[in-house]
Formats: sequence, C-alpha cells, structure tokens
Amino acid sequence: MKNFALVAIVIVGINLLYPLQRWIDQTSPLDGFGEEALLLSSAETIKRMSLGLEAVAADVYWIRTVQYFGRKLIDSGKPLPSAATKDIRMDLLAPLLNIVVTLDPHHLPAYRFAAIFLPERDMPAAIALLEKGIRENQNDWRLYQDLAYIYWQAGNASTGEKRAQYYASAAEWYDKGARAPGAPWWMNDLSGLMSMKVGSREATRAVYSAYLGSDDENVRRQAIDRLKQLRSIEELEAINGLVARYKQETGACPSDLRMFASRLRAINLTINDDSMPVDPDGFAYVYDAAKCKAELAFRSTVSR
Repeated sequence: MKNFALVAIVIVGINLLYPLQRWIDQTSPLDGFGEEALLLSSAETIKRMSLGLEAVAADVYWIRTVQYFGRKLIDSGKPLPSAATKDIRMDLLAPLLNIVVTLDPHHLPAYRFAAIFLPERDMPAAIALLEKGIRENQNDWRLYQDLAYIYWQAGNASTGEKRAQYYASAAEWYDKGARAPGAPWWMNDLSGLMSMKVGSREATRAVYSAYLGSDDENVRRQAIDRLKQLRSIEELEAINGLVARYKQETGACPSDLRMFASRLRAINLTINDDSMPVDPDGFAYVYDAAKCKAELAFRSTVSR
C-alpha cells in the first residue's frame, strides 16, 4: 500500500508538471528568430507555477540551460573543446541559471557552472549568483572559492585601484571560505596571497606566521615559502627604492647594485661575498641597468 501511494504521488507530480513544461516551451523557446531578444518570465513566476515541485522544475531548466550552452558552442563553429567561449554571445545564460537556482537554491552545479562560464561575459551576474549561492549554502566552501577566484582573475586583468579592490575582495572571500566546514588549508593560504598582492603586509605576515606552528607539514612548508616570498617583495622594494633615488639625483641608472651594499646591509638585507644582495633562498637579485630595475633571478626558488 505504501509503495502504491509513492507511485501515485510521482504520477500526479508528472501530470502537474506537464502544463508547466508546455508553458515553458511557449514562453521560453530556445530556437528560432529573435532568441537573444527574448524576455524570460521571472524566476518567481515560474516558481509559483511549479506547484510545489520546484526541484523537478529546476532540473528541467538545468537541462535546458546546458542544451542552450552546448548548442551555442556548436553553432559558433569553434573547435571543441574551446577556451574562447567568451567570444560566443549567450544572452540567456545568466537568466536561465538564475531561474534554476531560484527554483532550487541548493542546486550547486548551476552555481559552479556560473562561476566558470559567466565571469568572462557578465561578471556582475556571476558575482550575484555566487553570493546568492553562499547565502543559501553557507557551509559549502567551494562556492566561496569560486567567488574569490572570480575576483582574483578580475584583479589580474585590472590595474591601479581597481586591481587592489579586486584582490582585497578575493582575500575576503577566501578567508570566509576557510572557516566553512571541511575547507582545505590552502583556502587560508590563498587569502594570505591575495592580501600580499593588495599590499596588506602585516595581515599576510600574521596569517603565515600563525601556520608555522601547524601540525601539518604541508601547511608549515607553505607558510615558510609565503613568508620568504613576502620578504623578497619587501627587499626588492627597498633595492628599487634606492635605485630610483639614485636616478632622480644623478639622472642615470646605477651601473650595478654593489654600490648599495653597505646601505642594504644596514637595513638587514643579506649581502653575499660578491657584495650583491641575495634573496631569502640565497640567490643574488638580478639587476637590469637598461630598465633601472632589480628582480628575482630566473633560477631563484623563491615564489613570485
């Protein structure tokens, strides 16, 4: 009797979804003329019409979203797989994904799909979807990672103040995600790395110094590497600061770094037997007199 009741519920549910599916087909055709100008009905309207079967309706829309994406990719004529999906116009991708997660706020594949394919064509929409996903799934660290990565890549593609803002946002979301249950240790590591990129040196040093006492050897090793990286950044700033001052005073770039050996030693940089400043792993910093700039040696083992 119990099994019969379950079967009956399923059959009734499928019958109730039929009018919804017909309405979807009529109001949201994914083929034909004028597709990109199509105004999809609101996700909330579709949710009301799902008659309590939101999860099933979400799966219907998820299938249609994947079909839409795949067909656009094939119609573009680009070789598959192709990294140039950002060049393919997909105006309905964000609205379709929004419908899926409105119907089912715990549909993780839709959020993660948005994190991969939306930022390159509509970053605000991708961020909004990921923020919604985090609100609805606060214990899933992967969504924090996805959102932080969007900001990281945006920082890499930007300059000046905007670049710093994106890196700061990435650091914030990596830090929040690191506190979610089951989050891997490297979420904290990436938070520190983003803080380093934005110039929050003391915060970065505090993060990695705390990890030096970890029971996990991988965590300790990574903390040591990041602290060396931070030190090299600060040392290069000191060296290039002296170089810039010299050029400002003389009108020319210094011939090499040896002339600064005593001054660099006085601020605790390590100087080798050849009077050259060396990085935390003992490799001499290289200097390009044409560019008036010092940097890590190509063979240096310090992270860049």
